[in-house]
Amino acid sequence: MSSAIKKTTIDKSYMNEEDNHDLKHIPGEYGLPFFGKAVPIMKDLHNVIDHHYKTYGEVSRIRMGGQDGLLIVGADNYREIYIDKTKNFSARMGYDKTLATMYPDTILLSDFDDHRPLRRMFQSAFKNDAMRTYVEMMNPVLEKNIKQFAGMDKFVFFPAVKKTLLDVASKVFLGIDDLDGDEASRLIKSFIDSTDGLLALVRKEIPGGKYKRGKDGIRYQRDFFRKLIEQRRGTEGTDTLTYLSNERDDEGNYFPVDEIIDQMVFLLFAAHDTTTSALCHMVYYTAKHPEWQQRLREEIEGFNKPALNYDDLDECVISELVFYESLRLHPSVPMMQRRTIRECELGGYRIPANTILFIAPTYNHRLPEFWTDPDKFDPERFAPHRAEQKNHSFCYMPFGGGAHKCIGMHFAIMVSKLFMHQFVSAYDYATPENYDPKMDYMPLPKPHDGIPLTLKKRG
Repeated sequence: MSSAIKKTTIDKSYMNEEDNHDLKHIPGEYGLPFFGKAVPIMKDLHNVIDHHYKTYGEVSRIRMGGQDGLLIVGADNYREIYIDKTKNFSARMGYDKTLATMYPDTILLSDFDDHRPLRRMFQSAFKNDAMRTYVEMMNPVLEKNIKQFAGMDKFVFFPAVKKTLLDVASKVFLGIDDLDGDEASRLIKSFIDSTDGLLALVRKEIPGGKYKRGKDGIRYQRDFFRKLIEQRRGTEGTDTLTYLSNERDDEGNYFPVDEIIDQMVFLLFAAHDTTTSALCHMVYYTAKHPEWQQRLREEIEGFNKPALNYDDLDECVISELVFYESLRLHPSVPMMQRRTIRECELGGYRIPANTILFIAPTYNHRLPEFWTDPDKFDPERFAPHRAEQKNHSFCYMPFGGGAHKCIGMHFAIMVSKLFMHQFVSAYDYATPENYDPKMDYMPLPKPHDGIPLTLKKRG
């Protein structure tokens, strides 16, 4: 590791330790040999967690895809884990056999003193001045894509919005104005394959297997970024990649190419996939509850402009309420992971060192002790006169918490507001009659069929 991202010397011996499997003193159930509860969780995440919580309490034994660990529920427990005053909960080792197999050296998977410089590396990309520039860059991309929705036969929202947000991310983060057809298709496929690869239960590169396709997707992305960095060195631009390609450390050296690639591969995955999930649920719920679609439209018409500028965003009150409520019901990252470094206590149990913790913010988001009628779509619960998210500092955590709280949180909110402004302005939209889709929960939540919509062009 070069001096570009300086690492403080700390005891990292915990990274060489194997996962702890001695959890017999804690109640719970593992499920099937090796696979554990992985398949039921992919089919019905909430009910699996609900069963464990109501049967065993806030802390219970569970197995997911070959990993024995503890399912942790409860806002107090989450505060302990995410505030992490004693530096005892490792993100890197929590995800070592899952997310780290695709994105090993990224900001999300860096612990403690290794995490801070990576976070600083990206902070300038999400400051107000940069965000203001991003709005100007994004609006034309959104307009072009949303206009094309009208010409699509049997319109399905998920693939359309995924392509749209990849175009947005390509413009903002990579400075690419327009991916050509073949390049766009290959890049989209690489992201689909790498995301699907995270679900592979057998993590070996077997030809034709899901994990191999995922790793091939990552390799394609890395080659793609490497060529771009070579082109960007010594040039000027407002996109993130050009900035990082030309940034220098205290000794006047460029950031190493592989360090930039590590972060950019993950940034594009996180920025466009998680917001795609959020927008899927915003559109699903406002189609299912047309009164909220109408409230959105009335707010949008009040701006009397085809696209928002940066200074308009704080006035998008209704779209913000819908965004927060959609993420309460279906957070883009429904499960998170950590691993203990030393023995500790959670929920009244002794937790051994090197124990995997499966954290389920999606369940906290529906606990009746914090939320009124928790399964109901009710954006007003986030309005100032109710503010149910303030019932506990960790009852609502769609963007994680503590040092690892999502650095792109405000970017995601901004993209969602800009998209919904143009989409709702352009179309009335409805799902099929009596539409009640099966939900996918992993790796990112969305209705299984991608949300078929009937679009009626406005004005």
